[in-house]
Amino acid sequence: MNPESVRRLLIIRPRFLGDICLTLPLLDAARAACPGARVGYVLERGLAPLLEGDPRVAEVFGVPPHPSARETLALVGRLRGFRPDVAIDCFCNPRTAVWTFACGARTRVGYPGKGWRSALYTHHSRPRTLSATGFHLASLAALGWPTPAAPATPRLHIAEVAKREAREALAALGVPAGATLAGFHAGARWPTRRWEPANFVALAAHWLDSRAGAVALFTAGPGEEDVARGCVAALPAGRAFAIERMPLSRFVALQSLCAAFVCGDTGPLHTAVAAGARTLGLMSRNRPAMFCPYPEAEGHRSHYARVECSPCHRDECDDLRCLGRLTVNGAWALMRGMLEPDAAR
Repeated sequence: MNPESVRRLLIIRPRFLGDICLTLPLLDAARAACPGARVGYVLERGLAPLLEGDPRVAEVFGVPPHPSARETLALVGRLRGFRPDVAIDCFCNPRTAVWTFACGARTRVGYPGKGWRSALYTHHSRPRTLSATGFHLASLAALGWPTPAAPATPRLHIAEVAKREAREALAALGVPAGATLAGFHAGARWPTRRWEPANFVALAAHWLDSRAGAVALFTAGPGEEDVARGCVAALPAGRAFAIERMPLSRFVALQSLCAAFVCGDTGPLHTAVAAGARTLGLMSRNRPAMFCPYPEAEGHRSHYARVECSPCHRDECDDLRCLGRLTVNGAWALMRGMLEPDAAR
């Protein structure tokens, strides 16, 4: 299909936080292939602030996590009103396959081997790469469109008002003006991705000892507040702060203000990268080449132990050697290396 003939393009990836960031190189490559096209993006309402106000996306279609029949019909009506020429399903579960088919696009891209779902697509994406960012670019290759030789690093659009609100929130907490910030996200939904809070405390202590004016910010998602507070309580007063209940767009803006951000294999890892912060990913069950494929030249690092049983796909496990072998000293050596350009200045 000639991309220059495309006037409207629809991308569908309703969840999760990190996975949406991993589609951003696809968004950039699609816009480069058909620069005259208006782009729509379907994602859950709670995640819609990631793309709202982004000049790359003409329309954001927010949906509830579990839409009713009436809400589904309303969404389909909105999608048909958008009149996409091409729809790319980056999720391919039963719900998104139906949305892709029903949106009215004559060209529909999805994955093979999904039973009846695959029959709803006109083109099938066949990735040949470990990289999760490269994985999505195979959807453009299925259309015969040009794709970059190496996937770009994901980037989110961050409004200046969000940055200002983040700075004001830090000031309200008592964070000194001009402090050098490092973010630490100790929470994670699944045990196989959750480094011990004591390790985060020890790593943050190295950071605070490394330079005057350093401040550690411990961010927390819903249900992770006690973990963040406990980490802050174990560090010197006035040099560590818990960041709780911050709206998503402001949270990403706060990440963009950090000299470094440290996180397990979970959503804030990818938003930190996409916000432009140098990011240390604590990779346990998943290999970095797949789910942390970010270039060292841009300051990103992965701490990965390559234990006997990894990679795997377990969310829960009785043997967490993959996490246990991620040492504080190893993490600090990587983090210090990320920050050396700043230290030299």
